[in-house]
Amino acid sequence: MTKYECEIIRDLLPLYADGVASRASLEMVEHHLAECASCRHLLNQCRQPVLVTHGEVKTSSVSGMDQAWGRLRRVATVFMACIIITASTIAWASYQAGRNMALRDPSFQQAEQMDLFTEVNQSKKLGPYTVTVDKILLDSARTTVFYSIAPQLEENSSIHVNMADDKGVHYDPRGGRGIQGKYFVYDLEPVNLDAQELTLSFSTGEIPGETRFEIPVDPTLVAQNTREFYPNLKKNIEPVQLALDRAVLGLSESIIFFRVRWPQDPSIAGVGIGQEHPMYTVMGPNGPTRVESRGSSTPPAPVIKEYGAFLPGHWADLIDETNGKRIKLNETRTQTDTVTGGITGTFHFEPVDPSARELKLTSPPLYLYRFPGKEQKVEINCPRQGEQALNGVFSYENLTYSLEKAAIEDKQLVFYFGFQGTGDKPPHYYRPEFRIKDQDLEFWHRHIRMEWLEQNQLKISFPMPESNRVTLQLRSVGERMPKVDFEIDAAR
Repeated sequence: MTKYECEIIRDLLPLYADGVASRASLEMVEHHLAECASCRHLLNQCRQPVLVTHGEVKTSSVSGMDQAWGRLRRVATVFMACIIITASTIAWASYQAGRNMALRDPSFQQAEQMDLFTEVNQSKKLGPYTVTVDKILLDSARTTVFYSIAPQLEENSSIHVNMADDKGVHYDPRGGRGIQGKYFVYDLEPVNLDAQELTLSFSTGEIPGETRFEIPVDPTLVAQNTREFYPNLKKNIEPVQLALDRAVLGLSESIIFFRVRWPQDPSIAGVGIGQEHPMYTVMGPNGPTRVESRGSSTPPAPVIKEYGAFLPGHWADLIDETNGKRIKLNETRTQTDTVTGGITGTFHFEPVDPSARELKLTSPPLYLYRFPGKEQKVEINCPRQGEQALNGVFSYENLTYSLEKAAIEDKQLVFYFGFQGTGDKPPHYYRPEFRIKDQDLEFWHRHIRMEWLEQNQLKISFPMPESNRVTLQLRSVGERMPKVDFEIDAAR
């Protein structure tokens, strides 16, 4: 923060206090006030009401021309101030980008308050770009890199980030996010505690070569303020077993590692976690012939509807019982286990308060999928526009899904079904697994979305097939299993 910047901001404060500053000026002032206590104090003084008694009111002797000239001078001052402050803060804004993104994201507030970021502040050229690594966070749950690119990336361009340590260990990426094609946050696997130096490599698919940053690190600084333990908790929901193997309570993320197992029964098509399709491992004579991994983010609350595409209560829930707080779930990741044929996965939550000693995890619902008694397929001519009435019936035990029509909506092939069942269980207690296959292709497409439009009407959307004729198949039907609770001792 410089005295020069403060003087410019103070010229803008009267307009800011009156609420008549432009949007650009508003952003500049707010950005500065977040860092400068002196200017914040001056703003409070500007906002104090001026109490004038009747006897103190005086008639102004300023002419209308003088008033107009004063307003013009003020506008000119503001205009010049905006130009100057914009030019003088470009480099400063780039330098602060990682820090400001960290402050805005609740995931990084603990690390920021404890001053556990590793400051880098290095810049290097990558073709026409300048890559600036602002800082990194060596959390026990993940490694996060804050960097910026100048000039900003084109819409279809991307930067690839790789990381290795001085022991020759390479760390897998988890993905990233960016703002305006300039400021980025990128996550990778957590760094081993014995690492002393990291090599960060940046490259693009369009420019030959890469640029590298050699960064001395000490992962033990953050590890001293995080917790890792093994709950070894198991619950049986016959015939499925759910186990919690490991927990990492980092400063930026809390991760619960789990396993799902079920017996090798030929009638079982697999297990689905929440609203995910069933997962299963197909074993061949030389090992697994089908393995799978997935990642699903929790949708925002306004998207979750009672009978829509996102049913409530279909995600893991974590409660900090020590402080009476619910911890937000960000993502669930799963993959098939090629050894047991089951599923391994992780729940990724926001960070848990360091004072937490007792946690309660409620599992998402598991769906046990079984094959119908006989193969059920229907061949269909796809409509290329509008909708087409259809007639077909798919059944599983006492459930019936009656195919009513097909339509093209938002470049997707959509099927509408009527549902009939017996008993007291609601329709969404079951989840049918429908697939389609193009006439000339061997592989199947699973549906990408299932929505309950009404109590007994189901809508299922598929990617648009290439051919005009497809085969629709009911592969399996999942039945919802009860949720289970785990009491986790986090004081170890």
